Amino acid sequence: MIKEKKNKILDKLNLDKLPFKVDETILRELGSDIAQDLRLVLGTINTSHSLKWCMSTVKKAKVFTLIYQANETGSPIYKEEISKKLPEYSYKTIATIVDEGVEKGFYIPKEPHLSKLNDKKIKNIRPSEDVVIAFLNWNIERIVKVENLISKYKNLNH
Repeated sequence: MIKEKKNKILDKLNLDKLPFKVDETILRELGSDIAQDLRLVLGTINTSHSLKWCMSTVKKAKVFTLIYQANETGSPIYKEEISKKLPEYSYKTIATIVDEGVEKGFYIPKEPHLSKLNDKKIKNIRPSEDVVIAFLNWNIERIVKVENLISKYKNLNH
């Protein structure tokens, strides 16, 4: 019964996409290491109050990533635009998240880039410097940890 379950799982895994070879003898160890890595990565969000808030729910994380990406590409992003890009959530939900983030200083409202917008309520949203720094540092740590995992399993196969 256990072997049957293990084989079903193995048959459905995309192990060929990994940058190292994995066979069933090390699959449990890999799974355990991945879970440990994820636990540590998620725990490091708490080192930054702003990042912890931005990533505290799936909704907030989705809003954050849109705001962050727009900031990095120099694209304008407004509550209305975020709402259009996240149709699974109501405009009211998006507006509440953005407004709360602005109130906490995690998001910074800027004047609209589009000169044809005359509505003074519409603001281009950007992440604060603290949020940008915390997000990049958190991801640098994630990359280092993943690289360590990859190295470990590549070395097991040599």
